[in-house]
Amino acid sequence: MEKSVKKIFKFCAFAGIFIFGSEFLFSQESLDSVYAQIDLAFVEQSPENISKVLEKYSSSKDYYLYEAYTLKKTRQYVVENNLEFARDATLAVIDNNLENFDAVDLYSYIDRAILSEEAARRAEENRLRMEAERLAVLNERTKAKIAKSDTYSSVNTASGTSIYINQEKAFSSIDWNVSIGIADVLFQSVTKPDSYSSLKYGLSFGANLFYKTEEYIAGGEVFADFEMLTLGAGEQEIISTGKFVPMISFPSFNKNFFLRVGAAVQGLGAQTEVETGSVETFFSPVFGIGLFNMMLGSTAVDMYYDYYLGHFAYDDLKSSMEAGFSVMLPLTENERTRIGLKLGLVDTLFIKDEGIDNRAKGIISIGVGNVKN
Repeated sequence: MEKSVKKIFKFCAFAGIFIFGSEFLFSQESLDSVYAQIDLAFVEQSPENISKVLEKYSSSKDYYLYEAYTLKKTRQYVVENNLEFARDATLAVIDNNLENFDAVDLYSYIDRAILSEEAARRAEENRLRMEAERLAVLNERTKAKIAKSDTYSSVNTASGTSIYINQEKAFSSIDWNVSIGIADVLFQSVTKPDSYSSLKYGLSFGANLFYKTEEYIAGGEVFADFEMLTLGAGEQEIISTGKFVPMISFPSFNKNFFLRVGAAVQGLGAQTEVETGSVETFFSPVFGIGLFNMMLGSTAVDMYYDYYLGHFAYDDLKSSMEAGFSVMLPLTENERTRIGLKLGLVDTLFIKDEGIDNRAKGIISIGVGNVKN
């Protein structure tokens, strides 16, 4: 009897273990199957399929595990910043169980993150739009300024767009040139009291300097010469000139047109007293106009007209003036410096109470200056 009871007990215990083990294995197999379906829906990034899987197993006693697994997968997408899909996946959990407060909290967090990201994106778009508008206005102003300048040319590219090319070889805010006259030949003609003429030879020095801005160009001219040799007939008089004339121009009107205001002296000397009718040493303020730094190809051209107000201080003078013209022919040039042959003509005229004293010069110089721009 006792043996029979033991057999029955062993049988029941074995049966219980078998039934419990089978149920455990079946339950584990069921969890893995549902997890696999949820994984597939996440791989497809389909909130609809996630919702269908949860709805299918909503009556399962393990439903809370399926929800927890879904939220775990959703948080991974939040970390990867795939916020739109993470929000839709969380909403699928909430749609199947409104009482899952973990899902509600996660949904609120994701929604705030999306709104913040959207606000940042709109702010960046506004910043880029405002920057583009600022650059457009700046470009229009630049184009208008370039259009008024004669140092740029428009070139069409292969794509059909236009670009501006600076035609200047090298930019500098300073223009300068220095010339050493190796031949300064003066022909003087005096009409009264007696007709007199002479041909003289000398040396000269000249320099121009200009400082350029967008509003103005300011500079000045320095010139001096000394004709000490009389060629052929004529008295051994020494005629000299000294000038310092500041200048200014306004590019908005014309960058080459200058107003000139300065001072000059026309000197006359002789070792012995002679009566040639020449105007004695003459000092005067200078008021004039000029065209400087004009480029004809590679040739620089200057010209000016000066009126000498000093004649009012001399009893025997009615008027006095001077005009000049020069060209500089380049001999050699590098990126910034030009060396050339400078040829000039200068005519100084004194209108006296009786007669005229006219002094015409031809000057040949070696000139050095920077490349004009």
